[in-house]
Amino acid sequence: MTSSLTPSATDGFVCPVLKTGREGCTARFNSALYQLVVSHGDIEETLDLGFSGSRVLERLLQVPGEVVSRDELMAHAWEGRVVGQGSLNQQIYTLRQALFDGRSQIIQTLPRRGYLFNPQYLIVDQARPAVGPSVDAIADEPEQLMVELPVATIQATTDLPEPAPRRRSWQILALVGSAMMVLLGLATLGFRLASTSAPSFTQTVEAGPLEVLYVEESQRQLDLVINDTRHLVDTLANMSAEPARVIVNMSPGFYEIRCLQGDGRVNWLKVHKSKIQTIPSGHLRECLK
Repeated sequence: MTSSLTPSATDGFVCPVLKTGREGCTARFNSALYQLVVSHGDIEETLDLGFSGSRVLERLLQVPGEVVSRDELMAHAWEGRVVGQGSLNQQIYTLRQALFDGRSQIIQTLPRRGYLFNPQYLIVDQARPAVGPSVDAIADEPEQLMVELPVATIQATTDLPEPAPRRRSWQILALVGSAMMVLLGLATLGFRLASTSAPSFTQTVEAGPLEVLYVEESQRQLDLVINDTRHLVDTLANMSAEPARVIVNMSPGFYEIRCLQGDGRVNWLKVHKSKIQTIPSGHLRECLK
């Protein structure tokens, strides 16, 4: 992927380390170089995300656990350019492939709302800046490896592109501070779905220690979801040992339940409509963990 925009547009914060959907495999995102470095055992390889793919991932990581609308992602990744909705779909698909996110657990889709990055898969590494790493710093790093990615744009980590010009230190410190504040307020940010501009109907219900947010596209569907999931929500409330927030919505043929924990974790449960009354209690406990 290529772009006519300059690298300085994405200069900014620390290089976050991300868990992937493959056991023992992590990925380091370098927004300044538009790269995702995936490591597994003693293998390390680099995936070039391009400007737009890097900006999509960057925006999701700025607010992990919070839903980012499609319009906002497109404005951030293709600023000043007119592209179709398929461009964003392709970038999300490519990112999921790079992160081995075959079940869409890492980059999650909230129908009619947008996408969110599951903070359970985020590890912020503040020791290494995203902009302008020195040659000595690279030489001192422990040797790492990476698994082969199922996309054609992978290249070995030899001859990295020239790092983007270093920003002034006060700008970097300010951006790092902002990122940490977002992480500290993760649970609250992840639950503020009603504030986005996408048309929807919402209702918040208190169920014991749970705060449940229902989201639908019409009042009729909202009432249906609340009625159909009443038993499930009551069961979750009885199982919950501490306060938690839950988001419930309907997708074709399924009900989707997201449990947002106080430490920022988001667990996702997808239940077929025919099984909503008979879902095993073990699955519900996993959602609350």
